[in-house]
Amino acid sequence: MSDNRALTSFQTRMVAAITLIGTALATLDPSKRDAIKSSAESLIEMLPADKELAGGSSRHHVPLQALIAGLYPEKSKKSSD
Repeated sequence: MSDNRALTSFQTRMVAAITLIGTALATLDPSKRDAIKSSAESLIEMLPADKELAGGSSRHHVPLQALIAGLYPEKSKKSSD
């Protein structure tokens, strides 16, 4: 039995909202997007990587990863659909 849990519905909605914020910020100059991405990646490195979520994700990292994904919608898996 796995101790990993799924995101709650509240957490899922928050991740979706943060992704939308990232998408809105994606309209910025690419150098500004890169600066935001670098800051988010720095925070990810500082936060614990507890891997407690299903799929081995960290609850601390998921929101920042969603922000980064929103910043670069052209790299998103779904953008090619």
